[in-house]
Amino acid sequence: MKRILCLLLLLAGLAAGAQEMNSLQFRARVVSPELSQDAVTFRFAAPKARIVSVSASWMGYRSEPMKQGPDGIWTWTAPLPEPELYTYTFQVDGVTVLDPANVFVVRDGARYMNAVLIPGGYADAYAQSAAPGNLEQVWYHSAENDMVRRLYVYTPACYDRNDKKTKYPVLYLLHGGGGDEDAWATLGRTCQILDNLIAQGKAKPMFVVMPNGNPNQYAAQTLGIPVKTDIRQYASGFDNYSSLTADIVPFIEKTYPVIKNRKGRAVAGLSMGGGQSFFIAFRNVDLFSSVGIFSSGLIGANAIGGAPFDGEAIIPGLYSQPAKFNRFDVIYLSCGEEDNRIDGMKDFKAKLDGKGYKGVVWEQYPGGHEWKVWRRNLASFVQLLFK
Repeated sequence: MKRILCLLLLLAGLAAGAQEMNSLQFRARVVSPELSQDAVTFRFAAPKARIVSVSASWMGYRSEPMKQGPDGIWTWTAPLPEPELYTYTFQVDGVTVLDPANVFVVRDGARYMNAVLIPGGYADAYAQSAAPGNLEQVWYHSAENDMVRRLYVYTPACYDRNDKKTKYPVLYLLHGGGGDEDAWATLGRTCQILDNLIAQGKAKPMFVVMPNGNPNQYAAQTLGIPVKTDIRQYASGFDNYSSLTADIVPFIEKTYPVIKNRKGRAVAGLSMGGGQSFFIAFRNVDLFSSVGIFSSGLIGANAIGGAPFDGEAIIPGLYSQPAKFNRFDVIYLSCGEEDNRIDGMKDFKAKLDGKGYKGVVWEQYPGGHEWKVWRRNLASFVQLLFK
């Protein structure tokens, strides 16, 4: 009797395994996204769904209806967009879901999306390098609000922690509103950009420090750590990051073999981080040799409902006494051509030129207030640094 019972259990297990294998094989048949020479195809298996659509970044996240086949797989094919890193999601009967056939997932603030890299052109800089550096998640104490906080540190492939003699320059790279310390490493492809440009000899080997620019956050909210409510009051959402010079720079220079003078330091950021970079750099010309301001909501505030930007009022002497501030090797300014902050950014550039500031670089790229612009900003900016 025991033998019969064991045999029955074995057969039941094999049947269940076969059923699971059939399910896996069915899922394995779904390839999404699939790239051809001139098209991209998305697929989603949902035999019982009534309506399935896809929203992709290069389409402005417009919802595109998919067609269901007799096998229950929904399909949508579009002309291959230009080389770039794109994001997308599916909507199934009104519910936004991820593509289960694509494990390339990124997070933008509280939103999770699938990603697809179309190779070629600029996008080749975003591909994984054969000689990658490392990305470290590091906790440090911030005395400004008495918090133990997390930041990311990119170190180049040539970095050897046992080599105490070689010193590296550092770029402090700040995210935008709604982002955190993870944003530049994932959506910004910082590691891949630096790996590729350093390997090609187009950028100097450098460290890139990516902190959390939200003063009340210990780390990205994905860790489930509640924000701190009793923090100091700051002048604004842009003028709120004195912790970078007070806490982060000293910590990095104590922990890593880096250059400890202004020629070995640069700061840059996008949107909110661009405004923070403006205050950090122009208030600390003795600490930083270069600054990058990408699509700043501070400088372009007039276009998004804020007060017109008045550089002289917030940094006294910026225009009236330019000799006090005209010490930067690079002042890199950029914005997307469809970003309504662009006029304010251009006006700031013209004022700096008119006051004789050196090292001012202006670039604009197709796109709005979005990552495809900021990735190109980063790739361009780092090639100008630490010459």
